[in-house]
Amino acid sequence: MNTINIEAIKKELKQAKEHSSADHLEALLYEFVNLHEKLSKGAANRDSEIGGRIKQFTLQLNEFEKLEETVRSDIRASIRKEAENTAIYYGKTIGEAARNQVTSSIENLREAAHQATTALKHYQSEVRMTQWKIIGASISASVFACLLAMFFLMPKPTLPLTDLQLQRYELGNAFYDLWETLPKEKKDWFLNKTKMKIHK
Repeated sequence: MNTINIEAIKKELKQAKEHSSADHLEALLYEFVNLHEKLSKGAANRDSEIGGRIKQFTLQLNEFEKLEETVRSDIRASIRKEAENTAIYYGKTIGEAARNQVTSSIENLREAAHQATTALKHYQSEVRMTQWKIIGASISASVFACLLAMFFLMPKPTLPLTDLQLQRYELGNAFYDLWETLPKEKKDWFLNKTKMKIHK
């Protein structure tokens, strides 16, 4: 494509100013004619170039119409094959994902069952231990209650005995055993001596 040189036109216009107005008009007319010729040649070149391209496009279009049926059948076969491959791929992928998910779920269930079994065994041992603790506490409480009852209910000596008092008590017991064997006269003599009275 031809390009218009603006700088050259400006230069010529500058030179034209230096001349008279008739010269100026003549130079302007000359430039206009040159410009028209250039544009006409460019348009003719463009028209012939466009015509050639339209011809080429028409040929390609005719070739495409011939190939259209073959291409359609190839596209159908390709789509069918890709659909089958995609179905196989997704079938394998989904099956594998489902298998992985099921395997993971089974492992989780096994772990949960193991934890539940362990917790139940621990609970049972705690229940047994609690039963033994309750039995032990009951026995301990019974013994403690008995000891408390004995402590509070058993009579206690009001005055503690000294060693001398204890000897006199033992001597009195021995004398009582001897008293039963004495005849009545000796008992009376003894009572008179000590001035004691014993009630029968």
